[in-house]
Amino acid sequence: MGVSIRPRCILLGNSLSIAYSIDMRILIISNLYPPHVLGGYEILCGQVVGHLTARGHEVHVLTSDFRDGTSGEDVTRSLKVYQDFEKSASFMRTARMRTARHNWKETMKLLREREFDVAFIWSLLRLTPASAHAVQRFGLPTVYTFNDENIMSFSYHRFSPSLKQAVHSLLDRLFPLTTLRGLDFSRTTCISRILKRNLLARGLPVDTSRVIYQGIPVETFPLKDEPGVMKRPARILYVGQLHPYKGVHTIIEALTIMADREHAVPCSLTIVGKGTEEYTQSLKEKAFRAPFDVEFTGLIAHDELPAMYRQMDIFIFPSIWEEPFGLTHLEAMASGLPVISTVNGGQGEFLIEGENALTFPPDDPVSLCEQLERLTGDEELYAGLCERGRKTAEEHFSFERYVTDLEELLAESSAN
Repeated sequence: MGVSIRPRCILLGNSLSIAYSIDMRILIISNLYPPHVLGGYEILCGQVVGHLTARGHEVHVLTSDFRDGTSGEDVTRSLKVYQDFEKSASFMRTARMRTARHNWKETMKLLREREFDVAFIWSLLRLTPASAHAVQRFGLPTVYTFNDENIMSFSYHRFSPSLKQAVHSLLDRLFPLTTLRGLDFSRTTCISRILKRNLLARGLPVDTSRVIYQGIPVETFPLKDEPGVMKRPARILYVGQLHPYKGVHTIIEALTIMADREHAVPCSLTIVGKGTEEYTQSLKEKAFRAPFDVEFTGLIAHDELPAMYRQMDIFIFPSIWEEPFGLTHLEAMASGLPVISTVNGGQGEFLIEGENALTFPPDDPVSLCEQLERLTGDEELYAGLCERGRKTAEEHFSFERYVTDLEELLAESSAN
């Protein structure tokens, strides 16, 4: 494919601008790729590939054969994961070494068969860093996107007088394909400032990493009917994984507190997602005792989420840990739902208390209850959050803006 420079019109917020882009041959490496996904990151990867392809770039995805080893013109499913995603993964050095050797060979094979201008590393979780080592050894400019801190699972052991540590350090040097040692992280992007801060604190050299906030295809999440009008009972929604650190129990506890208060607005709760059996069961036990209706839908297809958002009145995100970002927040805001959320993670970089969201401290059901009472008792606040939330998603977090920022970083890297 010949390299060409072409003008392109981009709509960013309410402004139309013209950018010039170079058609690139892009290799994307990811542990999973649609239709086989764990969650939002793999779905996002598929969306990015679709947009880059629509812009004239030639994109090929190298991914694992997890669940399906069928390859095609645009996707090669030949990499291995060293442990199934349904199972917990310990260090598993032998399995990592075996997987690393396989993935190195498969990556080198593809690099010799096809020509690329740049490699874009999306996720190496359970792949090992062998494919990244291969593209770097091949001399292909490489860009990493960090969506979480999972890359640190491949940190190498530093030498220590401790016998166990010394042995690990020696083995890491003998089998470098299983670690990050020697990889060049001069071209990277992080999805939030807090993620970049955390990676730096853990020793990853990402000082020059560019913070590029993710975006959503706003048009996929149209406004609900009668935005700004809350139904009775108020229908509350949670979307995400079901793990203790996600804090879903906080919602049930807060609603239970609110139900006992005078003049409380009646509510129902819908929980979308799946997680560990133990935590899910504990949530169901709390829900059984709760004085309001709770529905567990399990995991639903991503293309069914827009309709789910439009049926609801309030979106709550109670995560306890520092989330790298908050795509579900933006999806809910675009759909016309007011958001109540913790802000200790990346979502705190775009949620503004009283402006486009209400906020509360992690694992604090009393504070969440108070914010729910405030929201359900103030029609003007409710309508204002709906309007300003939609505006936030439209003007600052469109998918076109996100892909444009990634495209510019890839073009800069391929040209160097």
